[in-house]
This record gives sequence, C-alpha cells and structure tokens, in this order.
Amino acid sequence: MRKIITVGMCVAALLVLFSLNPARADQVTLRFSDWHLTEDVWNKSLNEGIDMFHKGHPNIKVTLEPVSYGEKETKYTVESAAGRAPDVFHVHAFSLPMFFGKGYAKDLTPFIEKEPAGFLDAWYPLPIELMKHNGKIHAMPGDYMTMVLFYNTEMFKAAGLDPNKPPKTWDEFLEYAEKLTRDTDGDGKVDQWGFGTVGAKTPGFSLRFGPFIWSFGGDYLTEDMKRSALNTPEAKEAFTFFVELYTKHKVVPPGLTAMNPQEVRTQLAQKKVGMILGSGWTPPIVNKINPDLNAFEVLQCAPAPIKRKQATAIWLSSWVMSPNTKHPDEAWELIKFITSKEIELKWFVDNR
Repeated sequence: MRKIITVGMCVAALLVLFSLNPARADQVTLRFSDWHLTEDVWNKSLNEGIDMFHKGHPNIKVTLEPVSYGEKETKYTVESAAGRAPDVFHVHAFSLPMFFGKGYAKDLTPFIEKEPAGFLDAWYPLPIELMKHNGKIHAMPGDYMTMVLFYNTEMFKAAGLDPNKPPKTWDEFLEYAEKLTRDTDGDGKVDQWGFGTVGAKTPGFSLRFGPFIWSFGGDYLTEDMKRSALNTPEAKEAFTFFVELYTKHKVVPPGLTAMNPQEVRTQLAQKKVGMILGSGWTPPIVNKINPDLNAFEVLQCAPAPIKRKQATAIWLSSWVMSPNTKHPDEAWELIKFITSKEIELKWFVDNR
C-alpha cells in the first residue's frame, strides 16, 4: 500500500510540475533582432513589450538577438544569403530595395489580406507604399518621423539669439551657427560650435543631408530614379554650402567625416554644439546622456531651414519577416504586435 501511495504522489507531483512548466509541446521559438536592443533608452521598453507579447501568446517564445546600429544591414544580408536570418528583424526603409531585390523579405500580402477590413488604415499611405515590391507588401512600417532642427535655448540666449525665433532660412542658419561658435573659456581655442552633424562615412548622412539638398532644389536621383542627379547646379550648391560649414566657416566640430549620430547627440548633450538635425528620438537620448541638461525643457525644435523650398527627410524603419522562417503565422503575430498602437504609444511615452 505504501508503494502505491508513493507512486501516486510522484505521479501527482509530475503532473503539477508539467502544468507549471511554461514550455509547451506546441510552443514555437522565433528569433527577433533589433539594434534598439543595444541602446539604453529603448532597450527597456522593447524588452517589456516582448514580455507583454509572451503573456498574450504563450505558444510563442521570442529569443532576442541584439545587433549594433552600424552592423545591422551587414548582419542581415549575410544571414539572409545563408538562409538563416532572424524570423523577424528591423531595418532602415532605405535598405529595403536591396532586401526586396535579393528576395530576403517575405511577401506579407497574404497575411494582411486575412486581417479585418481597414487593417492598413492605421498607417499613413506613404510608408505603406514604401513597403511594397512589385505591388506586394514585403515589410511593415516601424518608426516614422521627420527630421527637424533641434537647438539649445540656453546656448541661444548666451549667444544673444532669441530662442523663440529659430533660423528660417539657410542663410540665417549660418549666421546663427557663427554666433554660437565660441571660445567659452577664454583660452584662445574654440570649444563650442554652432552645428553638429554626421559625415558621409557613417550611417545617417543621407537622412541629415536631405533637408539641405532638397531645400536647395536638388536631389540624389533623377525623377525616373535611374541616374544620379548629384551633378546638377542645385545639388552642387547644396553640397558646397554643407561642406563650407566645416571647411570655410568652421561652425562644425573637427572630425566631421567620421562622426556618427550618437557622437553628434553627445555633443549636443554636452553643449559642444548648439544645433543638430534630429527627430523624435533626440530628446530622450540626449537626456539619457546628460540628465543635468534637462533636455526636455532646454531643447526646442523647428522646421529645417529653407533655401528655395521647405523640405525635410523622413526617418522610416521597417519590420521584415525572413522568407526562411519556419513559423510564418507566429512571425506575423509578432510583427502585428510590435507595430501596434499599444506598443508605439509605450515606445514613446516610456521614453518621454
């Protein structure tokens, strides 16, 4: 009798153990990769979001694969070529033509067609159009923000500039930048500059140069998108103006060509520069770098200055599903969740 009771207790204990074990026989694992997993400001929100997904989808386990900002495209193209890319990964929209052309992004149209009517109405038409390849949607929009001019109001005041009157034209912008470029400690060396920006050797240059070239009336490509338009008078004028900010007027800190976006934001946080081009991520990142600056109060933003017309660049990222995923339905659930209004609100409210 004692043996029977003992065996019965063991069986009961095992049943309880298995009932408590979160691993399920039908549970699938998805690999999820995003450069924000390496960043202090966004990492916490992203991890909390994945935890929320797990609670709502107990049959799916998401494993996180961080990648640095500068290495993401290389990592994903190499892994895609080898047929072992993450199930879901995050890339810049300007990288999409390459991923589309090589067949590295799964067609999401069949999944979208199964969603309720009006599913795509949650997005602006433009980002959805940019997700298309041969008329089919092969990615879903992620972050969607415009580039604006951020400036330090305290530095404006110290330079005799009215923080309520940011520069409206590129000529005014240069005047402001010259006044902000100063020797603040009296040692005969400039230690504060008017404008901080990235160079062409680092990611993000085209995003930040866009407001220059388009405002001057130029463009990167011809209207048919088949030839370079960089040799037009308008494009050359924009390039000359941009380059001379560094070479002639010296309102940009040394090391421009190798400067990356995070270094530029650090310059703004440390009051080394008074103006930069950035977007919604700028205040929270600057605040994280230097909480004493009180970035949410001290920084203000304005439209990019004008030459011949008002212009700016759009920051747009995208979520891609690997065509080699073994769990496309589950991967689609993850993409839907990570692009949902709930997560987008969390993303920005958390980091306000």
